[in-house]
Amino acid sequence: MEQIAPESHFHRVFDGLPNIHFFAKNLAGETMFFSKGLPAHHGIIDDSEMIGKTDLELTPGPLAEQYLDDDRKVISTGEPRLNIVELWLDEVGLPDWFVTNKFPIKDWKGNVIGVMGTIQALKGQVPPDIASSSIQPAVQILRSRLSIFPSMKTLAESCIQSPRQLQRIFQQTFRMSPRTYWMKCRIRSACDSLRSTDESILLIANRLGFCDQSNFTAHFRKHTGITPQNFRKANARTMAD
Repeated sequence: MEQIAPESHFHRVFDGLPNIHFFAKNLAGETMFFSKGLPAHHGIIDDSEMIGKTDLELTPGPLAEQYLDDDRKVISTGEPRLNIVELWLDEVGLPDWFVTNKFPIKDWKGNVIGVMGTIQALKGQVPPDIASSSIQPAVQILRSRLSIFPSMKTLAESCIQSPRQLQRIFQQTFRMSPRTYWMKCRIRSACDSLRSTDESILLIANRLGFCDQSNFTAHFRKHTGITPQNFRKANARTMAD
């Protein structure tokens, strides 16, 4: 291992696997290694900014607390935790379902010195134990109707709940309102189009129901940190590389 140059470490193989990310952290929870696509999920453009960051810094709030709890269990038992289905943020900050596997990193004496693992996006697939969730019908409507926000009455009726009940459960599950979740779904759809098509930015904005290109750009920048044009340029370079 000492003979291997850092840029050739084994975790680089994950750079070529779509929707799967690798990470390794030390006992302090600081990120030491990661696959290429991981920083984008935290709004980080320069990969060097990811080194040394903890979950609390990368994903502040309740989600990070759950990740840290799983890390502590791996460290204390020295045993892996597999097939953890949990919410994680995608590249536009949209909570989605991912499957995480965590393994202890041990030294030659068998002492645990860190945690490593993989995170795999389910890309819209709903885990079996989540499919029956009381808000799942509303989630599916929000994912499919991206041009016009469905009324809270429509969303609530799909779940056989009152609008107030739906708001409360949605907030508890995703830590955001249905409208914010819907907006992030729109921005993620825009990201997919900017990456994979030659559609003009104006056409994408119109298709997703934004009143004009300026309004779309403002929302896109708010959720991704950059303009649609710069996002397309950055991803064109990534694909070329």
